[in-house]
Amino acid sequence: MILVGQYDSPVTRRVAVALHHYGMPFTRDTRSIFGDAQAVSKISPLTRIPALVLDDGEVLIDSAAILDYLDEQAGDAALIPGAGPARRRVLQMTALAQGTLEKVAAVVYERHFHAPEHRSTAWLDRCLGQARAGLDELTRRLAAPYACGPTLSHADVMITTLIWYMQDRMGEVLSHTAHADLIRLAERCEDLPAFRAAALSDFEKMPRS
Repeated sequence: MILVGQYDSPVTRRVAVALHHYGMPFTRDTRSIFGDAQAVSKISPLTRIPALVLDDGEVLIDSAAILDYLDEQAGDAALIPGAGPARRRVLQMTALAQGTLEKVAAVVYERHFHAPEHRSTAWLDRCLGQARAGLDELTRRLAAPYACGPTLSHADVMITTLIWYMQDRMGEVLSHTAHADLIRLAERCEDLPAFRAAALSDFEKMPRS
């Protein structure tokens, strides 16, 4: 398998963490959606990452769809329960973290691609408020020792990659007091082998303004 995308994308990194956790061999295509957009578009028509090229040439896009395939291959070792309330809890916590990430990314891209005089203050304020609300709700719902209880799940992976991205890119709504439990969870997860194996290289960084 070939994972297309750089690890400065939290959703690409979450797929890489799952691949490492499951012990599934893969190689990487680290071409950038910024510097190599045309090449990436030939693999992923929307020029979005991640994409996963299977051994038979089939291309999967969207991190949730890719993880659904990987979970199917992993069987009982999947990072999500098979059914019932426990499964819904993981899905909802993951959705909250990914939705929060989308609002954070909207702020990052607004600031990156628009000069200050062309930015929408109302849009930025709305996204920042939504991101803060997402972090607050994640904190309220957080279990222990992992996000959804006793075992690592996709929710932990998504939360950890979200926290990393915020600390690197846009941390003003991430509170070291109000969201301390989320930050501690992310720090604990970053020490796990699958997360360390999916650590960023120096070249894998979105261009800064």
